[in-house]
Amino acid sequence: MKIGLIGCGKVGTTIFYLLKKNNRIIGVYDKLRKNQNRAVKLLGFKQNPCFTELCTESEALFFATPDDQIKTAYNKARPFFKGKKVVFHFSGILSSSIFKKEKNISRASVHPFSSFPEITLPPPEKKFFIFVEGDKKAVAAARKIFNSKSFVFRKIDRRKKSKHHLAGVFSSNLLVALIAAACDLARQAGWNKKDLNDIIFSIIEETLHNVKKKGLRNGLSGPLARGDVKVIKKHLRALKKEKKLLRVYKALSALIIHNILTPNERKQMSELDF
Repeated sequence: MKIGLIGCGKVGTTIFYLLKKNNRIIGVYDKLRKNQNRAVKLLGFKQNPCFTELCTESEALFFATPDDQIKTAYNKARPFFKGKKVVFHFSGILSSSIFKKEKNISRASVHPFSSFPEITLPPPEKKFFIFVEGDKKAVAAARKIFNSKSFVFRKIDRRKKSKHHLAGVFSSNLLVALIAAACDLARQAGWNKKDLNDIIFSIIEETLHNVKKKGLRNGLSGPLARGDVKVIKKHLRALKKEKKLLRVYKALSALIIHNILTPNERKQMSELDF
């Protein structure tokens, strides 16, 4: 399929690197020339058309701008559409309805459920989970565009996209915040920089392995898992002057108590005010 990209940032450029295998990239555009030139170089094509030609010739046009710029970018491109067109955006939280419903235009959102701290050229074995919602024709087009070797296709209810996006935030962005908290406490305990990396990341990897293999409850360890209220109270006293960390500790402990522990285990924690 003939595809075009508007917005040459981390997500768009990385995904288009994989899409070029089974599609014909008409061209790319970014309002920042350095981003556009970088994408042209990474995607490996010599001639990049003007914005008008990109919008006219692409059968499917992807908008990979920040969420608050998608509608503006679309409105800029819309006057140059000819014939039938499929339009996509990559937002995890916005639905396809951000594009105005019009005759001959099929709309969908395609969200790669992954972390993009930088532009990468993914190895052949890398697979991305792609969550799609939108008009039937656009969803069908997405299935053709995103090949099964590089993408795992999932449909999502547009009404549930906020919760979908939050699942990603909790499993990625906020995980970074937890790592930062662990490192901060370890520094206060006198750990050196090498130990911070070696030990903190080692226990994180062990925990992820245990939870993946055994499930949430059986993968849980520590004072909450064994009902050690005395240790938990010592933790609370140690965090008295760390107000933000204390709130986080209580909130996450409450989630474990109410969502993971058994009813009998919860009773052991009844004296804790979580």
